[in-house]
Amino acid sequence: MLVQPRPPLALAPKPRERRNRRPFHPSQGEGPYRLPRDAHERLTVALASFKNREAAYALAVFLARYWSAPSRIVEAFHVDRRALVDHGELDLTEKQIRSAIATLEQVGYIDRALTLGSKYKATEEGLRRKPIRFQFGSEYAPMFIAANRRAAAARGRQAASERSQVLVNSWRASVSPIEAQTLKGPKSKNPSERTVHMGPLVKESGIPPKASEPNPRLEAALDRLLQGIRQSRGG
Repeated sequence: MLVQPRPPLALAPKPRERRNRRPFHPSQGEGPYRLPRDAHERLTVALASFKNREAAYALAVFLARYWSAPSRIVEAFHVDRRALVDHGELDLTEKQIRSAIATLEQVGYIDRALTLGSKYKATEEGLRRKPIRFQFGSEYAPMFIAANRRAAAARGRQAASERSQVLVNSWRASVSPIEAQTLKGPKSKNPSERTVHMGPLVKESGIPPKASEPNPRLEAALDRLLQGIRQSRGG
C-alpha cells in the first residue's frame, strides 16, 4: 500500500505591523522644554512610520526634560507607568505609555541599563521582578551632552555681558553732570573763549598796538655794536 507523503505544514504568516504613512511633523514650540535640534530630527525620522508616534515622541520629550540634565545624563532611570498616568504634563494612559516605551526602545532612543545581581527582589507577597531601568541610547546621549555644553557656554557669555553692562552703568553714574557734558558735549564755538599759548586773542580793531617807550642806553649800545661791525668789515 502506497502512502502519500504529507506536504509540510505551512507556517502561519506573521501579522503585519500597522504602519503610519502620513508625514510626521511634531511641534517643537509647545511645552517648557524642547529636544535639541539634532535629536529632534533623528527621532522624528525614526518614529515616522509608527502608529503610536505622537505618544512616543511626547514620552521622549518628557524623559529628556528630567533626565538629560548634566547631573543626570549618566544615570539610569525608571519609567513608572502608573505614576506617569497621574502626571499633569503627560496626557497619556498606562497602555499608551507601555507602548511608547517599547517603541522608543525599538528605535534606540532608550536602552535597558545593565542590572547587577538578581532581577528579582523579595517582598511580603513573594519575589517580584525589579523595575526595569533605562538610559539614553548611544546615538542620543552624545546629542544631549553637546546640547548641555552649548547651553553652559551661552550662559557664560550672557553672564559676562551682564557684568560688563553693570560696570558701564556704574561708571556712568560716577561721572558728574559737568564732566559728562565735557566728555560728550560738542566743542565750544564761542569766539570769546578761543585762547592761544601767548594768552587770549585781542579783538582786531584796525589800530596797531602802542609802541613801547625808547630806552636811551639800549639805543646807544646798539649804535656802538653797529659801528664795531662796520669797522671790522672795513667800511
